[in-house]
Amino acid sequence: SSRLGSKVLVFFLFFFPPPEVVPPIGALTTARGARGRGECRGSMSGLSVALFLPRQLFKLGLIAVQLVALAWFLYAAYDIRLYPIKEFGYIIHEFDPWFNYRATEYLAEHGLSKFFKWYDYESWYPLGRPVGTTIYPGMQMTAVAIWEGMKRIPEFSMPTPPALLQILQPLLTFAEKKGVMYVPSIPAEISYAPMSVNDICCMMPPWFGSVASLFTGLLAYEISRSVNAGIMAVGIMSVIPAHLMRSVGGEFDNEAVAVAAICCTFWLWLRSVRTPRSWPWGLLAGASYAYAAAAWGGGPIFVLNMVGVHALLLVGLGRFNSGVHKAYTLFWVLGTAGAMQIPVIGMQPVRSLEQMGPMLVCIGYQVLAFCDSVRRRSPKMDTSAFIMFRIRAMAFLIFGLVVIAFVLYPTGYFGPLSSRIRGLFVKHTKTGNPLVDSVAEHQPANPSMYGAYLHLPLNFVLHGGLVSLWNRNNGFYFLMLYGFIAEHFSGKMSRLVLICGPIVSVSCAIWCGFLLDHIIQPFLLLLGKEGYKAPDTSTTNGDTGGSTNGSSKGKDNGSKGKDKASAKDKGKNAKEGKKADKKKEVERPLMEWEEEDRPGGVMHIKKIMNNTAARGWPSSTQKAYQSAREYLDSPIGAVPRAVLSVAVIWYVVTMRASVVPKIVEFVKHADQVAHSLSDPQVVYSVTDRQGNYHLIDDYYQGYKWIDENTPKDARVMAWWDYGYQITGIARRTSIADGNTWNHEHIATLGRCLTNPEKKAHNIIRHLADYVLVWTGGGGDDLAKSPHMARIANSVYSDVCPGDPTCSLFGIDQQGNPTKMMSESLLYKLHGHNQKAGVQANPRLFTEAYTSKHNLVRIFKVVNISQESKDFAMDPANRKCDAPGSWYCEGQYPPALQKLIEKRKAFKQLEDFNADQKDKDAEEYQKAYHARMAGKSILSS
Repeated sequence: SSRLGSKVLVFFLFFFPPPEVVPPIGALTTARGARGRGECRGSMSGLSVALFLPRQLFKLGLIAVQLVALAWFLYAAYDIRLYPIKEFGYIIHEFDPWFNYRATEYLAEHGLSKFFKWYDYESWYPLGRPVGTTIYPGMQMTAVAIWEGMKRIPEFSMPTPPALLQILQPLLTFAEKKGVMYVPSIPAEISYAPMSVNDICCMMPPWFGSVASLFTGLLAYEISRSVNAGIMAVGIMSVIPAHLMRSVGGEFDNEAVAVAAICCTFWLWLRSVRTPRSWPWGLLAGASYAYAAAAWGGGPIFVLNMVGVHALLLVGLGRFNSGVHKAYTLFWVLGTAGAMQIPVIGMQPVRSLEQMGPMLVCIGYQVLAFCDSVRRRSPKMDTSAFIMFRIRAMAFLIFGLVVIAFVLYPTGYFGPLSSRIRGLFVKHTKTGNPLVDSVAEHQPANPSMYGAYLHLPLNFVLHGGLVSLWNRNNGFYFLMLYGFIAEHFSGKMSRLVLICGPIVSVSCAIWCGFLLDHIIQPFLLLLGKEGYKAPDTSTTNGDTGGSTNGSSKGKDNGSKGKDKASAKDKGKNAKEGKKADKKKEVERPLMEWEEEDRPGGVMHIKKIMNNTAARGWPSSTQKAYQSAREYLDSPIGAVPRAVLSVAVIWYVVTMRASVVPKIVEFVKHADQVAHSLSDPQVVYSVTDRQGNYHLIDDYYQGYKWIDENTPKDARVMAWWDYGYQITGIARRTSIADGNTWNHEHIATLGRCLTNPEKKAHNIIRHLADYVLVWTGGGGDDLAKSPHMARIANSVYSDVCPGDPTCSLFGIDQQGNPTKMMSESLLYKLHGHNQKAGVQANPRLFTEAYTSKHNLVRIFKVVNISQESKDFAMDPANRKCDAPGSWYCEGQYPPALQKLIEKRKAFKQLEDFNADQKDKDAEEYQKAYHARMAGKSILSS
């Protein structure tokens, strides 16, 4: 059985010898110390000297190929995101990016101080919105910094050097003829001129697409310690659709910048815990986290908790040491201090349940470090005493935390979980908040979505994880943790598929790098690279000394005069060898992430377990393993491996192995996704049956009509989806927008649109001059109207009495509206003079504009209340926190006071800080959940 095991080891190692990417600390110095200077000189003689130059040339060629691949991948990440710019020009996309652009304009014009005190009265009329304290401004600050920097660089223009054209142009032309995608073109003239704020905002997603790809590559390298894996990660991340979905040109959304910041933070964190001496990198990790928190609302939660859980995991793995302690302390203190400077974050890291976990980990780290400090200062403290001391310290910490929580809980100090975060742990339709449930991107992801946005790399995630088992450094466990969290939360909210992009790219790249490393390694060995050397297998057991076969050196020396031992002596020695195997205790060198043999913890337990496992590992098998490794890394063993590598390369290149078409298919799929994401939505292109190209700009022209044909103080009512575009393109006051900070106000808006026409007009005349509706079919306002009714009913119980999901407000399977739907204002405006018997009352609303393709309709409100309008615009009627305060919210006109008194503030299940329970809210939640579960109204 021992011979069979040896043969299996040799066979396996022939194909997959473990790469020596993470040598233990001291292994290199031990090897160097074992060789004298004379031995080193001897090793450089003869064949080694002859192979030195070829080896260096091979390495230089390999490095050149890697650099070319890296540059190409970074350019591909940029070029694939330029389709919207090339087709539609510099135009902002979607909804949220219009707000981000408008905020960037304000920041560029007024500066950071006024920006943080910006109260916007052109949105959320008549209340307004404190933008400065409700925005994550990292992206806007970056755009303005780029704009300011570009202004300071003088314009210039110069011809491209002819030599550069002569060298590169033939190569690029050849690549294009061979069908290579994303080949850069060399301009005849190199010029530079500052860009406008609008153009910078449109170009930042492609720029940061390349930056995010680069940091993903660094993350992959840190986990695998393979350059090839790092470069492959850059290539995969550059085109993977999960990253494209929020980073094409014009998609000026927070995630376009945040993904780069997230990958940078994770890389820097892993770099800071690579070795105990790497802890200064924690400073940079903390600064990067502060930027990620400023750039994206998920930053303070996702990034901080990922690092915090990983830090806790390192304790559970027995990998806590002074370096990890310093790295995490620097990360949390500096990162949290930086994040708290952002007004929207404020004290959340020390108050919010969503961010308090990493703070507790940091406190626990200080206690563990204190215990270690006491142990070092107390040489007489043995292991058992140290264990008891640490148990008492942790018990005291837990007791103190419980007391603090008991004191602070009644005061409302702890913030509740938000509905969006709570929705990540329950089924989407059971958040209890109809506003959250109405957002499409909060829907759970399905397998087809993973296939579309992760595609081919998803198939090799498991492979990358398995080969990472060879190198179980701190980065490996982060890889596993990231994969689990990304898979779980993206399954709850489809928008979070974007966080799967980096981890899938890294895992797939590790597998690719693993294969490339093993293809290249034989050639380096043949050219003189030093291969595997068996480590010193000396043991610490005094009886066995350094023997591996059960015989001591003393016995060997004493038997020089004897040629053979008796059969009895052989049997006795064999039995003693087995006993020695059972007794031996492996003295292994410290790994790179270890600082010392820490007693009394997980590391101590693992050491005992390793020794137990080593006793069950026969010395003969261990020798066979080491001999096989040495043979395969020797020049003789490297020859068949090199032949195998050549065969694999030849097969892939000439026979077009099945993997090549799959890679081509993946890149083409990514390219198609990039094209599909190119439409800015306010403008998009279609191709008719005859193949003719048409540009549809109804939405954009509708907003431009408002800008050019309505008074500057006009107020435009529309569903909250379009609020950002109303203020950003039409430059008019909107009623609500995608910030969705005020549930009750959106419910009032929903009531206006779903109420019968006359009742709706009685409210609208005090709030708006125009009403805008989307009427293009598909996801237009009529399709959204059931959500409008549900949201309105969550605050105004008389909208759908006894029916929390407003199932009686809709359109049946035959396309006929229910009674409630047919009487609603939205239905009247949507089908005005276009559906039989449907017409808006001209004494209440008059048609002002209908777009060319009937996608947008705008109606003027008849008989508006000028008194209410003047009231809302008068600064004296704004409620201020203090006299002269910049924070002065508006208030509803007196004519709407009775309506406002009717609404009941929406209470969600997570409002556990409320002083007393609300029976009506509990009954509503119960009925809502029952209806969402498919039960009838009566059963609920």
